[in-house]
Amino acid sequence: MLVAALDTATLTLSCALVDLSRAGPPRLRCERTERAPAKPEQGKVGGHSALLPKALVELLKAEGLAIPAVEAYAIGLGPGSFTGLRIGLATWKGLAYANRRPIAGASSLAAMALAAARDAEEGAILVPLLDARKGEVYAGFYRAREGGVVELADDAALPPDAVAGRVASLTGGPVAGFGEGYEVYARLLEPALPRLRTEVRAPPAFAVAALVSERVLAAGYDPQALFALEPHYVRPSEAELKFPGGNAPGAPGAGKGS
Repeated sequence: MLVAALDTATLTLSCALVDLSRAGPPRLRCERTERAPAKPEQGKVGGHSALLPKALVELLKAEGLAIPAVEAYAIGLGPGSFTGLRIGLATWKGLAYANRRPIAGASSLAAMALAAARDAEEGAILVPLLDARKGEVYAGFYRAREGGVVELADDAALPPDAVAGRVASLTGGPVAGFGEGYEVYARLLEPALPRLRTEVRAPPAFAVAALVSERVLAAGYDPQALFALEPHYVRPSEAELKFPGGNAPGAPGAGKGS
């Protein structure tokens, strides 16, 4: 089964074509990684909007294929950039819907942990970290086991000093942190959370495909499951914090009862 995998949880867009089979491990055909600028040039569309679905089309073209050849879609659900996640998921859901293909999502932090597991000891506790801004990191807690990972605690948005407390509650095996979030707060994290020697900094699409492989291999096109697929934000958006009732002052319906 040819799967198009994507992660847009950070400014790094990762897109990959992956062959999945019940007879063996996932096989990477090709991949593309692009770092979007934090701010687009004036007058130009920036971020992942400017890269999708072009990144997928170019990968398929390099393989002599087109969109209809994709048999399933795999998407990183976050946590991460709210805008990036919405763009990636909307693009992949649109393609899956238009072509009547199955789609499944996985934690972007789990994808980081799976990709980094090869660089860790068997049984090690892996803590992938992404910068959540506002003095927090998105943190995942996984154990490396037999080439895969097992979730030990829910993904969370935490201040760096709270990560150490969360890690202290987990037992069995060495602990190591990594990722873009670790690099931002390394000075605060290193005393309690050693750095894992790995090149994994952001979620790779190939690992997203590997995480959902069993589900997409067993699934057919399911529009209800497609429409129900949502980003894993972990924390409320700025709009939700400012307007918990759902409407900004002056917006249609603001101040009215339900």
